Amino acid sequence: MHSVAYAEDGAAVWLTYKLLEAGGRYGVLCYREGVDRAGRPWAVAAVEDVFCSREQAEGVLRRLAGRQVAPAHLADVIWEM
Repeated sequence: MHSVAYAEDGAAVWLTYKLLEAGGRYGVLCYREGVDRAGRPWAVAAVEDVFCSREQAEGVLRRLAGRQVAPAHLADVIWEM
């Protein structure tokens, strides 16, 4: 799932959200497109083993994309949900 947000200078920031699955539990991966993730660790975040069902995780993905949540805030936003 993808979303676009805009930086303070008006530049488009493309965000990608992906579903993670391991052992029947689900999580979320979020990263900024077009950014060297190795050189900028804030440009990627993953929260694993959070959801029991795929449907619940997919609902959260839609909410994150709709609200344009950046990787740096992913864990905090999921914690507050």
